[in-house]
Amino acid sequence: MPPTATPTDPYGPAAADRLTECVVVPRFIATAATFSPREAQQLVQAAGLPTVLRAPETARTPSANTYRLWGAVLARTERPDAGLLAAAGYRPGQLDLFDYLLSTAPTLGEGLAKAGSFIHLVSSNSVLTSTVSDDEVSVEYAVHRGDDELRGVVAEFALAVVVAQLRHATGSALAPLRVSFTHRPPRGHGGYAAAFGGAAVDFGAPADSITLHRCDLDRPLVTADPALAAIIARTAETVRVPRPDAGGAVPGLREAIIAQLPDGRPSLSDAARRLAVSPRTLQRRLGESGTTWRAELDAVRQERSADPRHAGSGSAQRAARLGFAESRSLRRAMNRWDAREQQRAQEPRRAREKERHE
Repeated sequence: MPPTATPTDPYGPAAADRLTECVVVPRFIATAATFSPREAQQLVQAAGLPTVLRAPETARTPSANTYRLWGAVLARTERPDAGLLAAAGYRPGQLDLFDYLLSTAPTLGEGLAKAGSFIHLVSSNSVLTSTVSDDEVSVEYAVHRGDDELRGVVAEFALAVVVAQLRHATGSALAPLRVSFTHRPPRGHGGYAAAFGGAAVDFGAPADSITLHRCDLDRPLVTADPALAAIIARTAETVRVPRPDAGGAVPGLREAIIAQLPDGRPSLSDAARRLAVSPRTLQRRLGESGTTWRAELDAVRQERSADPRHAGSGSAQRAARLGFAESRSLRRAMNRWDAREQQRAQEPRRAREKERHE
């Protein structure tokens, strides 16, 4: 299998307002950059991400929010190597499906190919490419839209996590030949040896990348699992990367609704509290946007009901996960959603018939 993968970006570089991260990314950053759950919550609160620590793994957040979180991390730690420090807290499985796509592959090269093809699962703002040249392979990380002041921190974090993933998957203290960053060298170099081993680290380079031996691509992964890999790949193919609600009438409302679903009693007042606004203000903003609390709640429930990872769950479990008190309520909602989808599917045909009669 070729080691070079074409990254998949579901929206394209022009759709900056649709670039998102899976909630596991800011959650990982916040918990790795602090010493207690309370400190982590204070950090995400300061960054305007109050729900990321308790939101389900399928939730998304705009990439701009993740950059705000990095800014809060730098302000709190006053450490230019904050990205490396956060990456040092990596544990296998923290990045959900993305981790297992890489680790269950048969070889390092195929794992990198999977990572490049499915990086949108953790970040539709990110690009990961592997390019072979002579006896070397370059693994390059880039973003569609970023922040020049935070670029170095983000690149160091991303590439250090990739190396940590490869070390876990190979069961070895794998070290790149070289590591290259586009930013200027920091005052100290203390964290680079732990993150990248004895690799030479260059700054002011044309791209952010790690360079491996070409023969490393054929290294078997000790975590390889063909049966699980097939299941994970099928699941990854069907996972939709939803649009964030940034730029909507109430930024953060979708996350606030998702966070309430496990409690079984989603309410406008609780959503308002999570968004730090009054219930009256939230209701007014919804009205100004031509929608209602009930419509927004229903839309989130319908979206969540289509998650393929829960397709085999019983009706009671599905109802509870979607915030319904009983399975009968879920059945009624599903009938309503089906009727709505059928109506939408018939609209083009009705429009064509109308044109013929005019």
